[in-house]
Formats: sequence, C-alpha cells, structure tokens
Amino acid sequence: MTMKLESLSNEVLLDLFELLDVVNLLRAFSGLNTRFNSLLVGDFQSYRVDLRSMSKEDFYIFYSTYLPSILNRIIYLRLSDDEDTPCQCSHFQSTGFTLNRFIRLRSLIFNSFSTDVNINQEFFAGLHHLHNLTRLKFVDCRLYHLHLEDFRDVIDQIWNLPKLSRLYWHISFKCSRRFSLPKYTSRSLRYLTIVNYNYDSYDFACLLEKTPYLRKFSMLSDDYGDQDIRISRNFLPSSHTSSIRELTLFSMRSQALMTSLFQFLPHVTHLKIEIFSIDLDGHQWKKMIVNYLPQLKDLQFKIDLDLCRSIDDSTNEDKIDQYLSTYRTSFWIEHHQWFIRCHWYQSNGFLRICVYSLPYVFSYFPLFDRNFNFHTKSTCSPDMNHPYNSVRDIGYEPWMFHDEALSHIQMVNVEKLSLRLPIGQQFFSIIPKLENLFSLTVVVPTENHRFQLQTILDRAPRLFSLSFNYSIASVMPPYRYTGSSIRRLDLLGYDPWRCRHRYDSKKCMELSQSPLGIQCRILAIEVEEPKCIVQLIYTMINLRTLNVSYENDECTNEYDLVKVLQHCLPSTWSITRASYGRIILQS
Repeated sequence: MTMKLESLSNEVLLDLFELLDVVNLLRAFSGLNTRFNSLLVGDFQSYRVDLRSMSKEDFYIFYSTYLPSILNRIIYLRLSDDEDTPCQCSHFQSTGFTLNRFIRLRSLIFNSFSTDVNINQEFFAGLHHLHNLTRLKFVDCRLYHLHLEDFRDVIDQIWNLPKLSRLYWHISFKCSRRFSLPKYTSRSLRYLTIVNYNYDSYDFACLLEKTPYLRKFSMLSDDYGDQDIRISRNFLPSSHTSSIRELTLFSMRSQALMTSLFQFLPHVTHLKIEIFSIDLDGHQWKKMIVNYLPQLKDLQFKIDLDLCRSIDDSTNEDKIDQYLSTYRTSFWIEHHQWFIRCHWYQSNGFLRICVYSLPYVFSYFPLFDRNFNFHTKSTCSPDMNHPYNSVRDIGYEPWMFHDEALSHIQMVNVEKLSLRLPIGQQFFSIIPKLENLFSLTVVVPTENHRFQLQTILDRAPRLFSLSFNYSIASVMPPYRYTGSSIRRLDLLGYDPWRCRHRYDSKKCMELSQSPLGIQCRILAIEVEEPKCIVQLIYTMINLRTLNVSYENDECTNEYDLVKVLQHCLPSTWSITRASYGRIILQS
C-alpha cells in the first residue's frame, strides 16, 4: 500500500518540515501547490537556515526569493566562510541583511570565518538585539586582521544577552591568544567552551566571576610553567565557582596550573582531561582527587609522556607493571570502578606511554610512530569490552592492533581517516562502518591497490575530502576513481621518489573531464606552468577554491603572477598569494 505525500495531515507535514533545513525544504515544497505554499508561508514557524556548501548562485537566489518572507521565523542560522563557501560573509553583507533583523533567532553559528577584511566588529554589531538567542558558536574563526581590543564590544554584547545559555568561542586574533574580560555579568550562561586561549590566574578568576551560573566549563590551553607560581598563589575557591559541575581541559601541560584549577573548582563531579608530559600515576591522581575534587564521580583522562629511559624489553615491562600497580588499588578498582589502558613503546631511548581511562572518550585514537615494539596492558579483566565509539579521527596502521587485547575493538563513528594500502580484513573489523567518513588521506604504493581504494570509496557515501599523501603517478586522478559525494581533492602528494606530483596542461584537462574533477569544488594541486591555472579555472565547472602550487613563482620574476592571473581571469575570482610558490583563488 502506497501513500501520497498530500494525504498526510497538516500537523504531520509541519513535523516533517521541522526535520529539514530551509534550503532543502523550500527547494522541495515551495511552489508545488497552494496548500504547501500556505503551510510554508503561514503555518510553519521554525525555519533552520544552514548555508554551508551553498553555491554563490543559490545563495543570492535564496536571499532574493525566500529570505524576506521567512525572516521573522528563522530560529537557526549558520554562516560559513570556509573553502567550500568562500566569501559567503561578504555576500551576506552585500544583501543588506544584518544580524539584528533575525529577532527570533535561537541558535547562531559562525563557521570558519577567514581573514576577509570586510568582516570586522561591525559585522557582529547587531548581536545585542538577539534577545531570544540561547546558543552561539564561533567555530575556527581566524580574524587575523583584527586585534582583540577591536572585539571588546562584541564580547560585552554576548555577555549581556538575556537568554544565552551556551557559548563556544574559537577565534584567533592578530598577535593575541588572550580573552577580553566582559564588563557585564551573565546570569544565563550555563555552558562555556574557549579554545586557543592563554590563561593567567587573574583572567580566569575574573572570567568565572562574570559567569557565576556556569554548569560546564571547557578550555584548551597549551601554557607551560612560566606562570606556575603566580597561578598557584592566586587561585582560591569562591562562591562564583560553586556552580561548575563539569570541567573539560585539553592539552594540559602544567601540573601547577592543573592543580590550581582543581582547587579553584572543588564541586566538579565530571572531569575530562588530556595531559601531555606530566608524570602522574594512580597514587598522585588519588591524592589530588581526595584533596581537591571530593565530589568527583566521573573521571575521563588521557596522558602522554616519556615515563623513563628505555633499557630493555624485560626492564621496560617491569617499569610498566610498577606504574600500572598504582591504578590497581581499591580506590580505583573497588571504590570507583575506574579502569585504564596503557600503551607503551621505545623511541629515541625513552619508554613512551599513553595511558587513558576506559571506555575511551576522546575523538582521536592515540597515534604512535611505526614501531613493532608497541605493547598494551589494562587494569580490567580480559572479558571486559570497552567501546571506542567516540573515536572520530584515526591514522590507521595494522600493527597498532596486533595485540590480542586491541584486535576486537571497533570504531563505528570514524569521520577522518588516514591509511596506507593495502589493508587486510582486520581493517573492516576495526572500522566496520564508513557511513560517517568525511575526510580520507591515503597512501597508494602500487597500481594493484587502486581497486582496494575504490572499494573504500564505495563504502563511504558521505566522503567529502580525498587526499593523496603518497602514490605512484598511474593511480592519481583523473583515472578511474568515482565517489558521488567527493567535493574536495588534494593532489599535492608525493611519488615514490619524494617528488610532488606536478600536473601539465594535458593532465589538467584530463582531470577536469574526469568524474571527480567535474564535481570537484575545492582543489589543491601543483602545476607545471601558469597557463594550467587558467585552464583549471575555465574547465572545472564547479570549482570554488583552487589552492595551487607553482615552483617558479618567485619574487625575482619579471612579472607578478598574481597580476597576470587577475588580468586573465573573471573579476569574480579573488586571488591571494599565501606565499611565493602558493596562490589561492576563490569565487
């Protein structure tokens, strides 16, 4: 029995509309008939606008045709300025639509804003009008043309938003990785994440005083020990930190800073922490938890360090057993039931270890040098299987899973993968699903492995980016690879003689006519001569960003290659020299 879409009730259709972003929704249903038009214009009240991957032509059609009629019903807006949607924010500005007009907005995301000089503090000036905003994210925004001081007013606007509960802050400014303290106190913020931010004690204490109702705080800091003494003296618990229950710390490298943070936040119940080069064993962990984190219930950690000088296999294993014994006490096994796994191997005369809590909760699987002396042990019994479902990023090597304890783990949510062909059947046992794979970097050493790569591509329906790190010339695109979702190609890999693959005019034409070349929107490539650049721009019909390397682009040349390209190419293409020998073209 079949059912027509029109037979569904209006209520069901409106629920269906909720699942679709506005671009696909309007493309699918607008103009079909008067009933659908009435639902879209009159009854549907919650539009979600995600502009990632939208072409410039579709962007202007959307803003001229659809936006005016739905502006007051948009609750979600995501703007992107990455390689796939270059200059989108400038296009947004040119339409005349400013942020203050999205008065019902609840969620706002700025994705990969770049060094476009048109994007300044004025672009964000309307934030204080968004009184319904509950979530705000700045994801990998690189505003290198702005100083932090230029952004102080924007930060004050954010802290003064009445309903904002979640803030993700990942912005890089010119000559600064500090954070400007807000003037106002936010009574709504509950979840705060700050990435790439240098901390000192005064800033941290004052920041939390301005956000007294935080429940979860996350930060990435790569500070070393320069401020250790001052931090340890100034971090004191206060009523302003009593609300924080969840703490996430990435790239922690200072034990004094870490200890001070624990003292400063004594009511934390959930801790997730990534540590580098800090020598902590189970006894030291216990001491910190008992003294500073008495309410801790959930501990998730990963530590990478050189444990000691490497002597021989037998002595090294004794050292590992001594280390693991500190995690086998009643505090760990009986009281908390916290288990850990330790990987170790020899490198440059040291015994290097990676120890982490189980189940594994980090997005990338631990990466090691190619070393067949790699070993692993755990404090849990062999019949206990802990998931690795959180892993999103892995550099796969078969030798990493030769140990029986790791041979049965599975990673079902991998999004970013690098590997070297050939792969055995164990690969599909460890990574049984490729449905979420977004980026693949591959080494193809011989022609015989070309078919295995195609098998992987066939099993990855969402694969967006394909990069060749190393391969022989005969397996490079535009040869017989296909993948309907691939939009980004990185052809800057090396051949067996460690020379970059370089494309001449003939190879560029073959690339532009191949299946992958026709659908390609982002291309990284090295060319033989400048005319290849012009050829790629005019023949690759879907190209949006071209990252091109040309060895003979030098400051001593008689002509400036950028000026030559500006003369030869349409004015819709912006041309930037990232460095001599590397030029970026975008449209």
